[in-house]
Amino acid sequence: MNRLHPHYKVAEMTKEQFFYAYKELAKTAEQHVLLESGRTGKLCIAGVDPLVTLTSRQSHSVELEWRDGMKEVREGEPLELVSAIIESMKMESVPELPDFQGGAIGFISYDYARTYEPIEEMTVDDLDTPDVFFYLFDRWAVLDQDTETVYFMALPGRGLDVSKMEREWLDAAEVGLSNRAITTSDLTIDYTRPENVEVSVTGPQFEQMVRDVQQYIADGDVNQVNLSVRQSKLLSADPLSMYEALRSFNPSPYMASIGAKEFAVVSGSPELLLKKRGTELSTRPIGGTRPRGATEIEDETFEMDLLSNEKEKGEHIMLVEQELEDFGQVCVPETVETDEFMVIERYSHVMHLVSNVRGTASPELSNAAIIKGVFPGGSITGSPKLRTMEIIEELEPTRRGLYTGSIGWVGFNGDMELNIVIRTAYIKDGVAHIQAGAGLVADSDPKAEYVESLNKARALWQAKEMAEAVE
Repeated sequence: MNRLHPHYKVAEMTKEQFFYAYKELAKTAEQHVLLESGRTGKLCIAGVDPLVTLTSRQSHSVELEWRDGMKEVREGEPLELVSAIIESMKMESVPELPDFQGGAIGFISYDYARTYEPIEEMTVDDLDTPDVFFYLFDRWAVLDQDTETVYFMALPGRGLDVSKMEREWLDAAEVGLSNRAITTSDLTIDYTRPENVEVSVTGPQFEQMVRDVQQYIADGDVNQVNLSVRQSKLLSADPLSMYEALRSFNPSPYMASIGAKEFAVVSGSPELLLKKRGTELSTRPIGGTRPRGATEIEDETFEMDLLSNEKEKGEHIMLVEQELEDFGQVCVPETVETDEFMVIERYSHVMHLVSNVRGTASPELSNAAIIKGVFPGGSITGSPKLRTMEIIEELEPTRRGLYTGSIGWVGFNGDMELNIVIRTAYIKDGVAHIQAGAGLVADSDPKAEYVESLNKARALWQAKEMAEAVE
């Protein structure tokens, strides 16, 4: 039996020390990743200078690029290949270590679904985003932010010194904190929607798209479709500073910073696509949005309006039904349930209506098969899923790329956790691309839906302005 497990060392570290150590170490590394639990979560995960990068672009193959520059291509279904590589490095879980004990960290783009769904290609692929992109690290760090305990881990059998890693991180934390770019005084920057932003669709174009969707609904094709608009503008600040700003005022459950050779990612997503611990699967669909109020009384007024709004509740129920259907394909029969239904979660700029769906994973399915069974999330496509994806392809002018894909990890121990990518900037060639959308139903107001889509990007634009102001 395989008795391998990570080498590790434990130290004390606060969440701020952990972030600023990562930021300092990432300054001199082209490739790095940080996953932070900003709200309601427990762990923060970071890696700098990966052992190997796994990339797939519109093909049935995966390119492996090793740290020393060596490259190889493996043929096959991309996510199954990634899963097989992880499985080949399988290690036993150590009970005293956090849930993530090594594995692949990265993302799956929305357009990965084209590899197994019959979707006619009609959109323009202007960003050339990888369909699958994961890092495998031989050294990584995991923070339990509840206990302020950090675990420095390394692959066994490679002679890696976790004590040296501990010293590097503690030294970097001290330097990083002394050089922090964002302070509490920066949070008073007045935010207005940025000028001269390039949009993928104008207001009138989006309104026509809404009317087209409503015709599809009237014809009985679909119940609901999520359409989006992408906003783009030059970024003059370091993406790490933009992420630093975002986490300072909008700590969402699934924060992510990714540095790569060709792009960077700054993400503050609130939504879970899939969580697997042992055999238990869960997801947390979000549907229904209101702005945050200026006072507690105004907050409560918006909350009551959201909970009593028949359109929002009907839309949310459709999303939950879609997730129940998806889980029914990958779970043991009669184990799927909704154990939390239509609760309110508040964020810095908006509040959402949220539910929780869980079930027991079918034992014959691989992690790749489970992911494909629920991907992409129904809350950002619509219902029924395949038909809504066809309509998105018809109406949206550009490929979504990372937007509404998933960022997260798949562990050596078989566990995994993947979010739904919203509230995210994809930065390439010095331009920040921020996409947001709205769930459309029969009685949606076309003008209001366009405004809502633009407003959902506000936190990212604010983070951009803050980062540029301090730099």
